[in-house]
Formats: sequence, structure tokens, C-alpha cells
Amino acid sequence: MKFKIFSILSVVLCCFLAATATLIESDGFSELESLKLNFIEPLPKLIESSTITRYYNLELKVVKLSPDGYERPVWTANGQFPAPLIQANKGDRLVINVTNNFGEGTAIHWHGIFQRESNWYDGVPGQTQCPIPDGVSFIYNYALDQSGTYWYHSHFMTQYVDGFVGPLIILDPDDPYKNSYQEDYVVLISDWYHSLSSLLLAQRLAPHYLGFSPYPDSVLISGLGQYNCSSPAAGENCNPNVPLPAYNVQKGKKYRFRIINTSALALSTFSIDNHPLSVIEVDGIPVKRAKAVNILQIHVAQRYSVILTANQPVANYYIRASIIDTCLLPRTTETINYNSSINYNATGILHYYGAESNKPTSTPYPVTMQSCGDLDPSVIRPYNNCPAPTNVTNEFVFNITFDRSENDIGILGINFSTYIPTFDNPTNQRIIGKENYKDFEKDQNAFGYDIPYGCVQITVLNNLIVNHPFHLHGHTFWLVASGPGPFLSNITTYNLENPVIRDTTNILPGSHIVIRYLADNPGVWAFHCHIEWHVSSGLVAQLIERPSEFSNQTLPEDVRALCSRYKKQKRLATLPRNSMVKRVHMYRKVK
Repeated sequence: MKFKIFSILSVVLCCFLAATATLIESDGFSELESLKLNFIEPLPKLIESSTITRYYNLELKVVKLSPDGYERPVWTANGQFPAPLIQANKGDRLVINVTNNFGEGTAIHWHGIFQRESNWYDGVPGQTQCPIPDGVSFIYNYALDQSGTYWYHSHFMTQYVDGFVGPLIILDPDDPYKNSYQEDYVVLISDWYHSLSSLLLAQRLAPHYLGFSPYPDSVLISGLGQYNCSSPAAGENCNPNVPLPAYNVQKGKKYRFRIINTSALALSTFSIDNHPLSVIEVDGIPVKRAKAVNILQIHVAQRYSVILTANQPVANYYIRASIIDTCLLPRTTETINYNSSINYNATGILHYYGAESNKPTSTPYPVTMQSCGDLDPSVIRPYNNCPAPTNVTNEFVFNITFDRSENDIGILGINFSTYIPTFDNPTNQRIIGKENYKDFEKDQNAFGYDIPYGCVQITVLNNLIVNHPFHLHGHTFWLVASGPGPFLSNITTYNLENPVIRDTTNILPGSHIVIRYLADNPGVWAFHCHIEWHVSSGLVAQLIERPSEFSNQTLPEDVRALCSRYKKQKRLATLPRNSMVKRVHMYRKVK
């Protein structure tokens, strides 16, 4: 009965969410006439003419920071938030030494990287590795056979919500747009929470909880935002003078901006006043230049590259990243942090060389997006014509479902099966150990296929009340169908000629998508909603690709050793800490 009531509510709220998206306007610092700026450096030029091995060191530690003025512990790499830029050329090898001093386990997912023949470095605890225990160093070592805009983040519980995110940029000497701009900038946009994600998740997965996902407190551009420090919730240590992120441009030049949405929950819009943006890349895939957009709508985990032409009068112009309130579920009083004093808008500055340091007078573009979906497909057609495969060899249908556990915990799942990670027994090690995925526990949500270079088709049906941006590990996919209606009977048209190709796409409430990809990468690959609260509620599938072949691969000894060290720390009760124990136990109560 509870699920039926939820379904009825979904019909009502889908009508609410289908309304035209609206933006709550604020520049965040209307009283300031002069600006305090934090200038963001453009990407450095890589001068090597041949492929090389690049080495990086990341020390993971918790540091008190005030990204939007509000002070809180932040999970950082090398004390930095966002984490340091990792940059390479296509064909390079990355060797990244990670030392975990978080006080709890961790693992790093290299979002969008295919990890061919290195599945164990995909960074998903319980699927491709055991967590890196506290106080332990581990090396990720993999080759790059792709290029574009990517990012890295913790895939351990909700840890990336606390700050552990960073950009990963792979340059290509054959990039079709390499001569179309003079400088290259990276912009991370994100929602932001003032409470620790472990506390928020414990509340979200508490028995009898009837609210929605925790409501954020702020929006950030490249790790900086403007919280209202006069709010009663601001506390004594709130800094009202956080500098604005600023990007220098020279009049007459062109610039590439790589925009990455690293949020936990929210669709964001991105715009730069008076400067239309020409999209040239989507999730690592070059696209044909079409009509420039004034406002870019970007879901969680998606990436876009755009070209900006600095052709306006020399001045300062607002850069705007905004959460669209009507694309989130209503702030019911049952929802965690429903009374948030959120500033829905973060602002930065596009600073022309020669301009004064005064407040911009530019005005925002009107918001014209008619839904909370992805960017118009006509703007992001692949640069190279690449029709979708037509001979489907394996087909799956995933219904996104909501239910309540025996303990009355609200859970999500695939076909009413809620994924529960087994951190100390990763799936890929089970496959290499000759286990049959068909014998796995139901809560592993394991789906397999074993035809080399076959075409896999996945249909996802969303009959719930909220957006679900789904990400596929280890692949990009052809988006061959999408539209209203959460039933197979609603799927009547397929675009096999020139579909969008990407690795993350949104599924609107009461709608569907159909994706296809080639089984060209043996391993264990996650397919999940990238809203972090939904991942932690079980909305995850595991795709076991070509297990007959993958089971013959050799697991590196240092990867296997992680599991023995992780199990040992658990026995000694030093990992994870109490808050993490509560998080893990929440999963176990779902069963």
C-alpha cells in the first residue's frame, strides 16, 4: 500500500516538474561595488611530442575550509578543494599514488575513463576493488586511449559529497577544435552541503523517514560560493567575503571552457552574460558546432566543452551557475534540511584584460528551458558520423523502483532489487575466481553478457517522480531513444542514424531512455544513477561483460592485497570510524 501511495504522488508531482523551469535571481553580493577575485589559471600547455608516463601524488586528508563562507570539514587531496588538476595527453599512462589519511576507507573512480584491461582501477568498492584502508597508499596505474573532459571522485559511500572531486583532462593532438581557441579553462560547478554527508545519509536511510533527498545549502563555481552569512544557520565562523572565481580573457581571442557538474543532487545551469557558448564536446565526445546556446543545462556528472568568443566591450561580466528550484522535489517539512537558507546562484567573473575591478553591470539571459532534461540533442550531434549498431545481441529492461524495506527504510532499486555493496569481496575478484555471476546474491544486481563485440541494449523506465542522471562505467553509449512514458509501449521511435553519444544521460520523471553500446571492454562495470543519495539508496546495476574472457585476466597483487588489509582493519575496529560504521550498517538493514 505504501508503494501505491508513492506512485499516486508521483503522478501529481510529475505535473509539477513538467512546468517550465524557473530561476531565482540573485548576484549574491549586491552590496559590493569592488570585487575580491580569485583568478583561475588556464590549463598549462603540455609540450611533449610523444606519449609519456605521468606521475601524480595525492595525499587525502580532512581539512577545515569555507568554500562558500561557511566553515566545515572538507575531504581534500593535497589539502586542496577541488582536488588538483590531473592532465595528460591521449596515449599517455597515468601512475597516481594515493595515500589515504581520511580516517576511513576510500577509492577513486576516474569518471569516464574506459580502463581497458585495467578494470581493477575503476575505483568502485565492492565491484572493482576493496576500499583503500586508512593510512595505506595505493597506486592507480592505467593507460589513456581516449581524450576529453573527465573528472575523478571518491566512489566510497557518499564521500565525494564532502569535497573529494577533481578535474581530469586528456588532450588530443588530433582534436578537431584544437586550433579554434587560444586558452583552455576548467570550471567545476556543484551543489554544496554544510552537514557531513555521513550524517545526512544516516537520516536519509533511517527507518520511517518520509522526506526526499537532503536539500543543499549552496552552489559553488570552482570551489567558491556566496552563502548568506547573516542567516541564523551561518554560525560564528562564516566568512562573508569569499573571493569570486575569475577568468581572464583578452578581447578578440577565443577560449575553451570545460564545465563539469560534480553535484550530489542538482541539475545546474551555466551561463556567461553577453557571451553565447558554442558546444564542442559532450562527455569526452567531440560534437558538431551548432547554434550557440545562451544557457547550458548540465546534470550531475555530465561535462561539456564550449567555445567563448571575447568580442564584447572591455569590462567584467557575471559567470552564473544556478540550481533550478523547480527541477528539485518540493521542500516538504519531512525533508532533511528543508529550511536551508540556500543561495540558488553562484557567481564568478569573466574579466577582460584592461577592465577595472568594479562590479559588473551585465544582466542574465532569460531562462527559456522548457524541461529539466538534457541539452537539446540537435546541439550535440557527434562530430564524426557514427550510426548506432543495429544487431542487438543482449537486451535488458531496468525499471527504476521505490519500495520500503522490512525496517521501513525508503529504498531505490532496479526491478525492485536494491543493490548492497560487499566491500571486502569485489565482484571482479569473484569473476576472476571463476564464480558464475548467475549464482550471485540477488542484491548484487548482476547482469551479464558474453558475446565479444556484441551490441548491448538497455532500456530504463522511470515511473517515479524525480530525475535520474544515469552513468555507465567503462563505455560511452548511443542514446537511441528517449521520451515521455515509463512503459515499453511508449517507445515507438529509435534514432539509429545520428544519436547523441555520451556516458551520462538524464531520465525525466515518467519517461524512458534506450541506450546501446558495444561489448568491447571485458570487466565489471557499474551502471547507476549519479545522484549520490540515490546510489546510496541502492539504484545501481553491475554489468558483467564477457566474463568467460575476463575470468582469465590476472589481478595485480597490490589490488588483491587491499582486501586483506581492509579486512584486517575492520577486525581491529579502526576502520571505518563510527560514522562510517553507521553508514555501512544502514545498507545491511535494507536486506
